[in-house]
Amino acid sequence: MHPGQIASGAPTWVYALLAGLIFLGVRRLRTREVPVVVALLPSIAFFLWSVTGVSAFAHQVGTASALGAWLIGAALGGASGMLLPDPRGQRLPGGRLRQPGSPLPLILYLGVFVVRFACGAWATIVPAQASLATAIGIAAGAAVMARLLVGVARWRPVSALPA
Repeated sequence: MHPGQIASGAPTWVYALLAGLIFLGVRRLRTREVPVVVALLPSIAFFLWSVTGVSAFAHQVGTASALGAWLIGAALGGASGMLLPDPRGQRLPGGRLRQPGSPLPLILYLGVFVVRFACGAWATIVPAQASLATAIGIAAGAAVMARLLVGVARWRPVSALPA
């Protein structure tokens, strides 16, 4: 199977998802002030994508294996969110947030898309390794979801920032 067959065999929703991820990531390239609810949308979206992946995977391999893959990814993503530098959002009065411009969200969004797409292709091409491929995809999605949620937890009120 060559790359053209893999790309043409993907469902349409995959490309709609890719367009959405690019849109969200490009918006984060510049500093902007948004309502907190808008700033939380990527975290919520990745959480839902992660949970639906675990649910589907649990039907194939069992709940324990699916949750195990998710927990490993979430632990790695949470640790990266705590240990690696990340521009922090600043909580502003009136329920708004100042998000510093950064390429990191776009890189994370596209990275998890590429890994999950590649793992889906791998599972299709080598059915004997479908469980491993899917587990890696689930872990990658959980890692980005956890990193985003840790980023939310690290938001600071403007008054707490150093001068």
